[in-house]
Amino acid sequence: MEEKFKQSDSSIGIRKYLKGKFLGKGGFAKCFEFINAETKYVHAAKIIQKSSLVKSRAKQKLMSEIKIHRSIKNLNVCQF
Repeated sequence: MEEKFKQSDSSIGIRKYLKGKFLGKGGFAKCFEFINAETKYVHAAKIIQKSSLVKSRAKQKLMSEIKIHRSIKNLNVCQF
């Protein structure tokens, strides 16, 4: 997996991750361990199949989950 990100000088950088072990699943997402290929730092990431977002109820659920994540202020939870 590759992650594109904007650097402070407006250029685009790419980070590479290795997909690790399966951690669990919920209503519409699966959670995996991802390892930064450069730093070896371990992260957890949710993977959502695009095909699972066909119904408007599923899209609402996703938006609601994103809203919850945005409100969480914790060192162990990424910020949107």
